Amino acid sequence: MKQLSAEYNEWDKIIYLRGTHRDSYRIHTEKDFLSVFLFEKGKGKHQIAHEEYGVHKKKVHLVFPGQLQKLRLEEDALFHLLMIPKVRYAEMISEIHVPLTVCQQYPIIYPSDETFNLLIKEGGDIAFELMDRSCVMHYIIQAKLRIILQSISRTIRRTCRDVQIYEQHPVLFMFIILIRKHFKEERTVSFYAGNLGITANYLNVLCKKHLKKTASGVIDMVIIPMIKQEIMTSDDLLVNIAYDYSFQNYVHFSKYFKKYVGLSPMAYRKQA
Repeated sequence: MKQLSAEYNEWDKIIYLRGTHRDSYRIHTEKDFLSVFLFEKGKGKHQIAHEEYGVHKKKVHLVFPGQLQKLRLEEDALFHLLMIPKVRYAEMISEIHVPLTVCQQYPIIYPSDETFNLLIKEGGDIAFELMDRSCVMHYIIQAKLRIILQSISRTIRRTCRDVQIYEQHPVLFMFIILIRKHFKEERTVSFYAGNLGITANYLNVLCKKHLKKTASGVIDMVIIPMIKQEIMTSDDLLVNIAYDYSFQNYVHFSKYFKKYVGLSPMAYRKQA
């Protein structure tokens, strides 16, 4: 692992690392840093806060201070890691323009090629500028950090529609997060309302007001695309998918699916 800054920039404590798959085993949780991973090439797995995410080229992963992480990369992988101390990050949190809760729930960023290349360039520039202790370089580094955070912010707002949901009402945002965590075993409004600490009636009122759907409709809105994807990408028997999603039987599953898609699961799979 090539470490371009560490002990000799104590005044700022920003760290930049460039590594391969051999170095991924050395990455560990840093409670006092925001870690920005830029995966230039390769594949692997990255566990962040008990959730496992796939590693793919030209993707950005964010690990916030104190979050657990575990990185395992395949051969020929290449990544860049910019570690921003919590103090510096706190000073520039307004540069992100995206709620922290949203960023923590969706730590994987999908930038355009142009944005990713910009992040690599600015990160690399910071690495070499960190070796200069001058005050001028301090301001240049701060400016480049702002460019990086603002670029990430624009990408999140462009690709994550849940930002708008959060801004409408944070409770609805958490409602959707809960659905995505429990969609295979729970479809009842009462379950989600209970976990949110509100009544089912109030959850329904919020959904109608801000999302123009009933709470049950929101649950279905999140679940149906997931079922569609599994039907099209999995070779598993449809009856097994039905049981996996906690339906009592295939007939119930088929009626539920056809109500929203207009086709039975079998017909939907055949049209591929």
